[in-house]
Amino acid sequence: MGFVIPIVGFTVGFSVGRWWAIFAAVPFGGWIVATNNLDGHIGTLVAGVLSGLLALAIAAGVALRRLQARRA
Repeated sequence: MGFVIPIVGFTVGFSVGRWWAIFAAVPFGGWIVATNNLDGHIGTLVAGVLSGLLALAIAAGVALRRLQARRA
């Protein structure tokens, strides 16, 4: 799953091409918090890290699409 999140995030960001697409990471983080079985605050930490990774991947896809559109 570690390599799937950045690939999917980048693909979503590149295909949508809008900065508001970064907020798609919020429901993903909520789903991780709701379904994990980790003890204590580690579940929240894992959800935060994975959501952050997804948000950065989406932002990279959006930025690349905008850069590509600007050069065309």
